[in-house]
Amino acid sequence: LDPCTAGCVITDVRTGEVRALVSYPGYDNNKLSDSMDVDYYNSLLADQSLPLYNNATQAKKAPGSTFKPITAFAALEEGLIQPGETVYCTGIYKEITPNIKCWTYPGKHEDLDIVGGIENSCNYFFNEMGHRMALDEEGNYDTEKAMNIIAKYASYFGLDHKSGVEITESEPNISTMAPEQSAMGQGTHSYTNVQLSRYISTVANKGTVYELSVVDKLTDSEGNTIKDYTPEVYAKLDFNDSSWDLVQDGM
Repeated sequence: LDPCTAGCVITDVRTGEVRALVSYPGYDNNKLSDSMDVDYYNSLLADQSLPLYNNATQAKKAPGSTFKPITAFAALEEGLIQPGETVYCTGIYKEITPNIKCWTYPGKHEDLDIVGGIENSCNYFFNEMGHRMALDEEGNYDTEKAMNIIAKYASYFGLDHKSGVEITESEPNISTMAPEQSAMGQGTHSYTNVQLSRYISTVANKGTVYELSVVDKLTDSEGNTIKDYTPEVYAKLDFNDSSWDLVQDGM
């Protein structure tokens, strides 16, 4: 697989406990405990695939389509689209320049409601949601207005701060420009896998945002619990039941 890199996080959506956190390529940490294998450690330092770099908690990338459910919640909760209302995907979004192609271009999705927009991961649909966020009551276009809405809902899902895991983690970045692109997870969005895992867990459990933990408990040498590391609830999102149902249906 060299020189591929990857990271994966599996979270218990009911408790906020991290069940698996994997970074590839990995290394044999048995060789780094007790008497360290210096040659092995030096080979890790020299390896250009950076095995000591945690791709699950440190590598930041644009979330792309994984961000679209947040845009869906923002559109529904802000009244920018109604349940059952449709948007006609032509395959290319021409309200801004340069135009944005849907992934299906030169095809088109045609009429999609919020469920269909998520199900088909339609770029056009979410470009339109970002565009609507930027329009005031008089129809004037205001980028800052849209970015404030996107930032507000990204923050609701914890994407404005680290996930809570007790190991090195990079700071997240919420996009500050380009509403139409940001609405589909591009712009200047940049998150780690563990941060996205917390957000999607919140979608799955309908609103409980946890501060994640990779530690279960601290015990003494006889197994007696000194400290329990039960993840804390950061927030509980008070969205309409219909919004949760529609987004989950789309997912």
